[in-house]
Amino acid sequence: MILQHATWADIEGYLRRSTGIVVPVGSTEQHGPDGLIGTDAICAEAIARGMPAHADILVGPTLALGAAQFNLGFPGTISLRAATLMAVVQDYVASLAAQGFRRFYFLNGHGGNIAPVQAAFHDIHAAASLRGGDASALSLRLRSWWEYPAADALRRQLYGEREGIHATPSEIAIAMAAVPGARREAAAGPGWVRVPPEELRELAGDRHVDAVRHRRRFPDGRIGSDPALARAEDGARLLAAAIEGARSDYRAFLAGD
Repeated sequence: MILQHATWADIEGYLRRSTGIVVPVGSTEQHGPDGLIGTDAICAEAIARGMPAHADILVGPTLALGAAQFNLGFPGTISLRAATLMAVVQDYVASLAAQGFRRFYFLNGHGGNIAPVQAAFHDIHAAASLRGGDASALSLRLRSWWEYPAADALRRQLYGEREGIHATPSEIAIAMAAVPGARREAAAGPGWVRVPPEELRELAGDRHVDAVRHRRRFPDGRIGSDPALARAEDGARLLAAAIEGARSDYRAFLAGD
């Protein structure tokens, strides 16, 4: 069930069966010369919206703006400050917690969201801790789609070293599968540009500097990736693997303490 496609009575009935919700979270930022600006949000939403098939799962509105200040040198990028994203996550959770929701599963498509969302979780739990504990404590989980084992194995099998860490062929392939016509053919330019593995490790989780220096280092927006490898048929396989991984992980999350 999609929350925005439901009535309040539908949600009241759902809460009698479950207190869990899946929240897709992405970003609105450049994805290289041939990837859609909305790729991260498109991927997270497509995976989340695939989860309810054959399961009673509620999917909340997608958080389509993320922490992406380092990409503001590329036209079209819209970034939230980390503190703003934290506040949005806290208000999203607080709004639904007041109605009886208790288990919040954030399905992420953007590395720059990881630190702010986890920090927001810390502050939500701190509010209960500072009161001396709370019998109605909330359960919060953040999972990036590339963490699901089958999806991760498939993207590595398909693209190997050319996967890179931004404007990746895997995420662009998923967007192509989810949105017909998502591929934009880039003008002829340099082919794949290898980025040393040690630099990729240093930048993992989007640990980047300011926008001017970032564009100077990665002038076309790619970071060690070869998005020309992306194919819609491979995106459909990646999407199916990620949906199954998310569904399984969410079931375990609901069953946990």
